[in-house]
Amino acid sequence: MHFSLLGVCWDKTQTYRKGAAKAPDAIRKVLPHLETWHAGVDLAETTFLKDLGNIKVPNFDMITNNIFAALHSNEVPAGNIPIILGGDHSITLAAVKALKPRKIVVFDAHPDAEDTQGHSGVVRRMAEIVGPQNISLFGTRTLSKVEHEWLSQNRIQIATLKDLRKIREPVYLSIDLDVLDPFVLPAVGNPEPVGLRFIDVLEAINALAPNIAAMDFVEFTPTTCCTDIHALTVGKLIYAAMADIVRAQTEQRRIDGVFSKI
Repeated sequence: MHFSLLGVCWDKTQTYRKGAAKAPDAIRKVLPHLETWHAGVDLAETTFLKDLGNIKVPNFDMITNNIFAALHSNEVPAGNIPIILGGDHSITLAAVKALKPRKIVVFDAHPDAEDTQGHSGVVRRMAEIVGPQNISLFGTRTLSKVEHEWLSQNRIQIATLKDLRKIREPVYLSIDLDVLDPFVLPAVGNPEPVGLRFIDVLEAINALAPNIAAMDFVEFTPTTCCTDIHALTVGKLIYAAMADIVRAQTEQRRIDGVFSKI
């Protein structure tokens, strides 16, 4: 199975902490030191990961075109699954504009539904593109009054694992790493107490794995509170997600192949 890796070095809309522009290189640095075996899948044997480098641009409007060009180049095979490394969460909007998914699932401590153009408003801006009925949130645990009202008006609920397993269409998965509890990963732009465990996020990824068509990992902020273990945690999550996708989608193709012959 083919994956492509693309970094977007952009953190100009971060509010509490900045530094997410350094995340793509910090994550790449640790990937070669991680085990490729996860839950019965050896990524070294089952996947090809094409590193497309980083996007570094002076203004946000250029990111969408750069993502589109990178992921539609002759170097990227058809049917590959893009893995985009942020950057702050606003880069997800640029990716959605470039890839045009119909269904978006966001793992995030916050709903990011403020009426802004930055990371705090990315879900609201994406809803204007795909429709609020095509957005699901998971792991959200704190929000403002404005966000509460907007979510209620647009009937966007916080999904459960059961809800995620019911999804049957291709999904763009955006993981704001502050969905994890700060005890697991404090090195994010806006850490939020009482978050998810690493295993909780893995279970949610596994629920979506048969349908993931693209994903991003955003808001990792390797600044003063960051150590190697934090980058390794993010890298492990990426490898685990890849392995779950390989296992789930390979099995689905096998089943489809069997039924197509009956």
